[in-house]
Amino acid sequence: MMYKRMVVLLDGSRLAEVVFQYAQELAGRLGLDLELLHVALPQEAEYLPMKLIYMDHMAQVLCAGAEEIRSRAEGAHARRCIQAKGTVVTGDPADEILKYVRKNDNDLVMMATRGGSGIKRQWALGSVAYKVVHAAKIPIWLVPSELREEVVVDSLPRRRMVIPLSGTKASEAVVPHALAIARQYGSQNELVLVWADIRAARFSEYQRLRKPMEDYLNRIAESIREAGFDARVDILEGPPAKSIIEFVKNNPTQLVAMATRGHGGFNRMVFGSVAESLIQSIKVTPMLLVPGGR
Repeated sequence: MMYKRMVVLLDGSRLAEVVFQYAQELAGRLGLDLELLHVALPQEAEYLPMKLIYMDHMAQVLCAGAEEIRSRAEGAHARRCIQAKGTVVTGDPADEILKYVRKNDNDLVMMATRGGSGIKRQWALGSVAYKVVHAAKIPIWLVPSELREEVVVDSLPRRRMVIPLSGTKASEAVVPHALAIARQYGSQNELVLVWADIRAARFSEYQRLRKPMEDYLNRIAESIREAGFDARVDILEGPPAKSIIEFVKNNPTQLVAMATRGHGGFNRMVFGSVAESLIQSIKVTPMLLVPGGR
């Protein structure tokens, strides 16, 4: 598995600037082609030519910056040049984004979450991000509004990726994607498998499940080591969402990667409300959400 193309959603807000810079760094280090997508409302149709010129310009800027990063990055993808283009469409933002993703051969979608409220749960509130995460069939890379600078410029001492697992095959769907990202990044990657089982919220259940879960995580960690990457296991105590949030806070992390079940988004997430809590509460670290099996 290898990621090749990512569509980056830009809505013209200041938050989109954070996404733009992060996408540029990521494209350069992973060797990704980029498509910048902006959805204009129908009443903005007269401004489409101007918006398209702007998006083309931003694509050229992003491409030049990503190429510079690629040329000096460790393990750079020297055999291919990064491509970028800008696209503007009109219509309902969420519907047009999903339509674009279905019609184009993209591997990832990158988009922002807003402030401390994360992705709102109610579709009726018009949360474009929630609708896209709920319905997309490819991985979604979420960028928080307070993304830490060390993550953007890739200056953390180690590229630590935290992977919550529940002991199910569905939750394991994220592992091949995590390995693909680590492989494209190059060296100094550490994949940390954490136990985040909702059943372990009570101490008695935690004691009963700890040993089999530890054995399970160690088996997956060993397979990751056999693939050539550092891996370790952390058994967390306490309510799953709270314990994962605290772990990420105390262990500077480049990415939190976890699986969803099927293509049903939050309503069918492996961890349900735990995943929503993580998205709403982890304000400085990106998250990768991967559609998993049932």
